[in-house]
Amino acid sequence: MLKSEKMSRMTISGHKKDLADLSKLLNDQNLVHVVEYNNQDEGFGIGKPLDYGEKSSDFLVKLRSVIKLLEVEANPPSYLKLDSEIESEIKELESIISQAHDLKEKQRDCDRRIDEVNNSIEQLEEFEELDIDIKYLSGYSSITVFAGNIPTESDLSTLKSNSSIDLVQSGDNVVVFCANEISSDVEKDLLNVGFRSIDVPEGEGLPKVMLNSLNGKLSNLENESAGLLQEIQLLATRNGDWLVACEEHYAALSEKSSLPLKLATSENMFVLDGWVPSNSVSDLQQSLQGLDIYYEVDNNSSEEPPIKLDNPEVAKPFELFTKLYSTPKHWEFDPTMIIFITYPLFFGLMVGDAGYGFAYILFGHYILSKFSYNEAIANLGRILRTAGIYTFLFGTFVYAEAFGQSFYNLGNTLGFNSGLFAKYYGPSFDIPLIEKAEGFSWHLPIHKFDPHGAQLMLLSSILIGVLHISLGLILGFLNEWKHHDLKHAIYAKLSFFMILWGGLLSLVSLVGLLPESFQSIGLVVMLTGLALAIIGEGVVGLLEFPTIFSNVISYARIGAIGLSDYGLAYTVNFISFSLLWPSGPAGMIVAIFVMLIGHLTVFTLGIIGTGINSLRLQYVEFFTKFVQGGGTLYSPFGYIRKYTKEKEVTP
Repeated sequence: MLKSEKMSRMTISGHKKDLADLSKLLNDQNLVHVVEYNNQDEGFGIGKPLDYGEKSSDFLVKLRSVIKLLEVEANPPSYLKLDSEIESEIKELESIISQAHDLKEKQRDCDRRIDEVNNSIEQLEEFEELDIDIKYLSGYSSITVFAGNIPTESDLSTLKSNSSIDLVQSGDNVVVFCANEISSDVEKDLLNVGFRSIDVPEGEGLPKVMLNSLNGKLSNLENESAGLLQEIQLLATRNGDWLVACEEHYAALSEKSSLPLKLATSENMFVLDGWVPSNSVSDLQQSLQGLDIYYEVDNNSSEEPPIKLDNPEVAKPFELFTKLYSTPKHWEFDPTMIIFITYPLFFGLMVGDAGYGFAYILFGHYILSKFSYNEAIANLGRILRTAGIYTFLFGTFVYAEAFGQSFYNLGNTLGFNSGLFAKYYGPSFDIPLIEKAEGFSWHLPIHKFDPHGAQLMLLSSILIGVLHISLGLILGFLNEWKHHDLKHAIYAKLSFFMILWGGLLSLVSLVGLLPESFQSIGLVVMLTGLALAIIGEGVVGLLEFPTIFSNVISYARIGAIGLSDYGLAYTVNFISFSLLWPSGPAGMIVAIFVMLIGHLTVFTLGIIGTGINSLRLQYVEFFTKFVQGGGTLYSPFGYIRKYTKEKEVTP
């Protein structure tokens, strides 16, 4: 589980005439990770696609173009379509493409005309209050027309007194007619009173009459555009599933035809170099028996193999996080199983609320059922559902709260202030976790509103950090020992393990939780670890000395975020209840609205903030201790079909 699956190197060679059969076989088996040929050997070159490749690529380009044009979205497959059906129906593609382009062209033309009408309306609205025909505002050879706006308080008495000027004004709109000879002086006078020129619209008629006509035209164009959009949507709905199935079929054919592009080929022969999971080699060998080819298997190749992560089904969704960080190399530990445990654990500790936990379970299940056909989104749903389970359990049994409301306070409110409920969820439930010398004790459940509970959350977070980082250093030590040698592992990883635990022993004894003698032991261990780090890594080891402690302190965010989330939820409840009682029905409506919006906000922040911080602890504080990354993810040749099948399977 913590190691990737063992891989075997396989070399396959044969005559080029058998490439089509080999391509089909490898596509069906979906086992061989093909190493692309580097085109560096004399007498060999990269091959050409198989005969049907060009035709498949042409269809694929057309299909993807029309799918994008119609904005078709892939739906979960209702049934699998036979490739023979697609081959017989593909002639309909040209008709669909023609209809799609025709409708889109009409829609674009309609949208262009709508824009033109809107621009004309905007221009005419500037002249709406003027009782003058638009045709009189332009087209003169000896007269200049100034049309525009002026501030309401502007003084136009100078212009009005000039007998060589005709002026029409309505509100802040003004139109000035003057001879070309005095246009420069008139323009200066207008600018002095704050004149702002406006383009004169084309056409003829009074502005109000023209506006009524244009508004009617705009309404007709918008109806036409809506009708065209509906036709496009109907075309997409009618043919969407078929187009998606066709795209998959020709994508699969294009993939199969591309095999020679990854191989070394001569005039008559080919050589394929690839990797196969070791436990699948025998199955592949049996399948290859039917072809006239030669193959060799090397189970101990010194080359870097691709990485096939090997995890139980329940942990596979968390491979998403591992791949997002970096694919581990073959000699490194795969962190997926660990993150499967620690990511939802940290998430649950941070939120720790039974109400939000139950909501996360429902939301994760909804995502999974709604997007089951999309593996990445479905995996996010599974991860959120798992995190929700942890959150619900911690909220019920550790923190005793739901939606920011303590079970103990809720019990008092509802009258459950005696019996088993009060015994467990009351503040004095006697399960001491830590007894201090002064007689103070911490108990379960941990109440976040209690200062001692907050203290316990923060200290527990630091302890979790010590254990988590220690695990990372142990795994890193084993990695380095296997990949290099024991000496390198001691310098690179054991040194920091000693620094961490030596410092911890010194600190714990300093506060009186261990005898004073442990303080000296801790200092010796820490300084020995520092010396080893400096010997192994030089100045870098010295610079990284404080980093190990800052990494541990970073885990305090588990408790801090838990307290902040509780504070937000508690505040939402406080505001809602304060509005609820004294304000009557109106206050009740406002209180319900505040409560819904507030808790929805906290719910969303929990997914984003808590999810990111939980992942950050994995990536920054944990993975860096033992995951170098940079491996090549196993990607076997073959196309996984979801909407089509190559032949009818009979019982």
